[in-house]
Parts: sequence; C-alpha cells; structure tokens
Amino acid sequence: MKVGPSFFLGNIGVFGPRVTASKPFLSPAFNNAFKRITVQSSSLVTKIPKINFRNYATFNQLRMSGSSWSRGSNSANLKTAALFSLVFCVGTTFATPYLMKYTPLAFFNKNPSLLVYSLIGINAAVFALWKAPQYWRVLSRYGLLEKDARFNKWSMIGSAFSHQDFWHIGMNMLALYSFGTTVASYVGASNFLIMYLNGAVLSSFASLAYPVLAGVSSMGASLGASGALFAILGSFSYLFPYAKILLFVFPVPGGAWIAFLASIGWNLCGCVFRWGSFDYAAHLGGSIVGIFYGWLIDQRRKEFKRNNRTVW
Repeated sequence: MKVGPSFFLGNIGVFGPRVTASKPFLSPAFNNAFKRITVQSSSLVTKIPKINFRNYATFNQLRMSGSSWSRGSNSANLKTAALFSLVFCVGTTFATPYLMKYTPLAFFNKNPSLLVYSLIGINAAVFALWKAPQYWRVLSRYGLLEKDARFNKWSMIGSAFSHQDFWHIGMNMLALYSFGTTVASYVGASNFLIMYLNGAVLSSFASLAYPVLAGVSSMGASLGASGALFAILGSFSYLFPYAKILLFVFPVPGGAWIAFLASIGWNLCGCVFRWGSFDYAAHLGGSIVGIFYGWLIDQRRKEFKRNNRTVW
C-alpha cells in the first residue's frame, strides 16, 4: 500500500497533517495524545471539581469534595467485572451484525464514517451533561469507573463516553475522527462498532484488574475514551504498519507500528513506575484488544483473497 503525507507526532501525542492512500484506506490525522484519566471523587458530588491541567490538558486530576481515595480495588468487583465483560463482549459480537442488518442501524453500513460521527456526538452530549449540576449524581454513578465499593458494572462502558475537560474530549475526539473514519471504512460499520465497544469495556476491565493482580493501591476513579481509542489505534497500526509518522519533523523509523509499540512501552513503564495518575492499565487493555482485532481482520482478509483467487 502506498501511503502519502506523513502523520505528525508531537510531544506524547500526534497532531497535524493527514495521510492519503488508496481506497478504502482514507486519510486520517494521527493523534496519540488521548489518555484515560483518573480522578478523585466522593460518593456525593456537591460541586463541580477544580481541574488541574497537566500535559497540555490531555490529563486532569479532579479534586472533589468529600473523602479521599483510600479503599482501592477488591476481588469481588473484579469477579463482577469479568462476568460483565464476558457477557457484554459475547453479546456485542453476536448481536451487532444482526442489529446492523435488520434495524435502522443498517444505514451505517453504507455510511461507516457517520457511525464515527455518531460516537463523537454521544461523547459530546455526555460532556455537555457534565456542565449541568442536576445530572452530576447520575454521571458520577455511570460515567466514572470507581474501583471501590461504589463500583458499578455499567460504568465500564459509560466511563468510556465520559469526559469533563474540553481539551481531554477534544483530543480524544480528534483521534477518533482521524483513525475511526479510516478503520470503519476499511473493516465496515458492524466490525468497527464491535471493536470500539469491546475495546471500551475490556480496557475498563484492565483498569480494574491491574491493582488487584499487581497488589498495588488504586489511584482513583477514571474516565475517558482512550481505552477504546487505543483499540482503534492498535488495529490501525496492525493493518497499516508502515504508515509514516513524524516526531515533530523527524520520521519515526518503521512507521505506525513502531510508534504503537512505543506507546505500549510507555504505558508498561507507567504501570511499573506509576507516573502521574494516568490509567496506563486501561491503555494497555485497549492496545491488546486492538492488536487482536487487527490480527483477526487481517486473517479474514487473507482468507477472502485465497477463496477468491482466480484459477486459470
């Protein structure tokens, strides 16, 4: 595949020009600045938290009134999360193709990019609800992934659509637009939706599992679409490994796949050294999901080519 103008990797993330290539590989702009963030919260939200900006507003640590984070993860939550993840992923895998064929959602099969725009719209709507105090109690229950007694299994998907900071949602949605339109057009709306939703839930499971399995304290609740986005990035990098990426004005040797592996290394180090309050485990969970789906799609593509090979 011939790839045109390079991606631009800036600071931790990537901003700027798009790449162009032959159909159905459309032209995304690479943005790896998305992060799932951790927050400190109380069981009762009484006022909007003050945001402490870090790293060009791609991360914030919210300081809410109430008790400090102390209880952390527990094995009971992990068992519930594991069962929910299994049921959710099996359900989406088998139900989504039928929903995308026999319901009005079939519209997206001919317009996969509009599915991406719809996901962006849902994220924007939830972001707007955070600005309305009357919704804070509901959003705190379903839009924050708590890791203590306040854990709610539905927040494993709800937190992936939840953002409180403009720059956080802005960078995440830029990444979703950039990569999502490309991947959705390549794999189809149904496969993309399965990948996105399962990436969101399984990245949340990774966030819950890491403190329990590693025997470390949890840093707090988390929210953001980055787990799902790392799944999309992982599949993109697997399917288009040589797409060019620039670190500022310097090309990254090897292209998209090398940059993606570097992000995995960064997240692994984050889990070990516990830098800041990023949800590195969620990033890694999404990355693993992305690699799996990238491999699965690539295998199906190869099988399709073998079955449709012309015999003279």
